[in-house]
Amino acid sequence: MKRTIAFCSAVIFIFAWLAGCTNDKIAYIHIYEMESFQKPKPDSLQVITYTSDIALFSSAIKGAKRNAGIADMADPQYKVDIGEEAYFLWLTEQAGTIENVKDTHTTYSLSKESAKDIFRLLSK
Repeated sequence: MKRTIAFCSAVIFIFAWLAGCTNDKIAYIHIYEMESFQKPKPDSLQVITYTSDIALFSSAIKGAKRNAGIADMADPQYKVDIGEEAYFLWLTEQAGTIENVKDTHTTYSLSKESAKDIFRLLSK
C-alpha cells in the first residue's frame, strides 16, 4: 500500500513539474513602432500569437551575431517584447539589428534570411 501511494505521489509530482515547464513557452510577442527609445507611437501595438511567427522571432534572436564595439544607434523602429526579454529592432528588407533594452551598448545583427522574414511579417 505504501508503495502504491509513493508511486502515485511521484507520478503526480512529475506531471505537475512538466506542467510547470510548459509555462516557459512564449504565447505571444508584443511589437511597438517607436518614436524614440522611450516612446512608442500611439496605437502601434501588434500582438503576434501564431506559433510559427513566434518561432521565427525566437530563432532570429537566438541566431543573431554580436557586433564589435560599443553601439551608438539612432532611435529604433520597433520594440519587441518576447517572453521576459525586450529588444529594440532596426529593420530593412535586407538587414536587421537588435539590442537588448537592458544592454543598449551592444548590438546584434540578424541573418539576411531572418531580417527578410521579419520584414515581411511586419509589413502585413
